[in-house]
Amino acid sequence: MYEMEKKWTTVEDTLRVRYIKISKFFLVIAILFILWVIAVGLGIGMFELKPDWALVTLDGWMNIMALVIGIFVLLDIIIYLHYSVVRKKRLEEERPKPEFIDGKRLYIYTYPQPSTGGIFSKTHIEIDDHSILRIRALLISPGEVWIKKE
Repeated sequence: MYEMEKKWTTVEDTLRVRYIKISKFFLVIAILFILWVIAVGLGIGMFELKPDWALVTLDGWMNIMALVIGIFVLLDIIIYLHYSVVRKKRLEEERPKPEFIDGKRLYIYTYPQPSTGGIFSKTHIEIDDHSILRIRALLISPGEVWIKKE
């Protein structure tokens, strides 16, 4: 069980780190585009350069910027959805699966509650047509089971 959790955590951590770097890259490129469009606008307005001094007009650069930022936003949404799907899949696999006996759902109650080791009795009580209760009562504690006899 631990190895499966470790594997999933490693996959999630790897994806998270990778996707954060990609998102930062998208953000830096978008900021550079915005600064470039401002520079093109200032070149045309303040320095009275020709409207196509930067190979494309200001309207063209604004359209390109809008397209690139739109693509980046779309890719960020896809990245988020992929990470969410991977996380949801891990959480579903970690959720305990219900047990069934003869087509009836099995509910388990252990007494005393925090007991994990030792010898338990198993008593099955049919609750209704679809449910069975298994009562696990501690008979011999783990300390008594593993006592060394001298």
